[in-house]
Amino acid sequence: MKLNTRKQSQQIASVLLVTLLFCVIIGTTLASYLLMAQNQNLTVMRSQNWNSTLAVTEAGVEDALQMLNNNPGTFDQLANWTGAAASDNWTVSGSVYYTRRYLGSNYYDVYITNITTLNSDATICSVGTVPWNYYIASAAPLPMFAATGVTPTPASMTRGVAVRTKIDALFNVAMAALQTIDFKGHNVATDSFDSADPNYSTNGLYPMGNLSMTKANGDVVTDDTIINSLSIGNASIKGHVKTGPNGTIAFNNGSVGDRAWVEGGNLGIKPGYAANDMNVLFPDVTLPTGALSWLPWAHTSGNGPSTKVNGVNYDYIITQSGDFSIPGDINGGGGGIYIATNCNVRLVCTGNVSMSGQCQIHIAAGGSLKFYMDAASFSLGGNGLVNENGNASSFYYFGMPINTTLNWGANAAFTGVVYCPEADFSLGGSGSNTYDFIGSSISKTVKMNGHFNFHYDENLRRNGMGRGYIPTNWKES
Repeated sequence: MKLNTRKQSQQIASVLLVTLLFCVIIGTTLASYLLMAQNQNLTVMRSQNWNSTLAVTEAGVEDALQMLNNNPGTFDQLANWTGAAASDNWTVSGSVYYTRRYLGSNYYDVYITNITTLNSDATICSVGTVPWNYYIASAAPLPMFAATGVTPTPASMTRGVAVRTKIDALFNVAMAALQTIDFKGHNVATDSFDSADPNYSTNGLYPMGNLSMTKANGDVVTDDTIINSLSIGNASIKGHVKTGPNGTIAFNNGSVGDRAWVEGGNLGIKPGYAANDMNVLFPDVTLPTGALSWLPWAHTSGNGPSTKVNGVNYDYIITQSGDFSIPGDINGGGGGIYIATNCNVRLVCTGNVSMSGQCQIHIAAGGSLKFYMDAASFSLGGNGLVNENGNASSFYYFGMPINTTLNWGANAAFTGVVYCPEADFSLGGSGSNTYDFIGSSISKTVKMNGHFNFHYDENLRRNGMGRGYIPTNWKES
């Protein structure tokens, strides 16, 4: 009998070959899945690390913004943030400020660059760094797949952003309040002009009698959230009106909108000119710091020539620029404060003020006054404020947190700016001029007891007074 062993061996070899091929296919598939899982894990870990890096970078941006906003409540000294660099561990090289902060093993490098000599804006560059080695988090690739392109990840990852900033103007509207505004139905009117634009002013003054040179940015806003937060009655508001969330607006034959709407005799609120999304922080006032001390200014007495200017008697006649203080109360009907020509004065008053009769605050041509009220009550009647410059930025009234009452009862025009976020602002009297209140006001509440026209000076947005630096542009690199 003859056996065919060759054929049987061929069959066995074929089975082995198929089995081996099948094992290779299964092994390759399994290894591919393992490699895919590893790559997926790498991608997820990389994504998480990438996101962590951005969080560190944003921390650098916040650090820089805190540095820029180092002078809250001083408003005209926001640009003085450069003086705090050394105490906050920043190094300075020309116009570039730099620091590095560590957050455990993570860190960020942040730079602030002054763009203009006025420090009105600045650029922040922040680079966050997060150390990471992928092999710490997972096993190494299989040796047989070492040539498939899986390479070690970097020892750290970085991510940077560049942020442009600007000073957020403090006075953006004609009138703002934290709580209620009540016009009492006294035919209040608002509009706007621009003292820096000859197309919308007359030699820098409000263009009285020329409506074509006025604009409709006489906005009236409140942060209040109650019913009738804003009671405009029969007012004519050339601008927008706003309340806080859920606040409501009460009016009776009033008109709110652009010039064409209001001047066309339309009643009610033009669509798009009312909202209830007001949400703004008005910080308390703090006394500015500077090289000069707050020197007490002497009180004039008697009837001699040293107490008078142009035949008018004053309690305080300030004849030089600087920072001064008035201790005690100012009361009476025959005095007041005089700021001499070309004198730029910051004045803090630590006593209550009540002026009436022939009393007045007089700012001569070229002069300016920033008045800080560091007492509970300020009341100005009589001749009120005489601002020879005719420009609102020549007079700022700042109410400190202790200042809770501000009364304006003068029968004269007011050209200036009021900021007293803790005070109830009451306006009575009203002058015979068609422009009564030129500038802007921010207070806790507003209550009218007379007829007033408010003319908002849009140039107040540009004069450097602000609540702080805010981002305007964000670019990731």
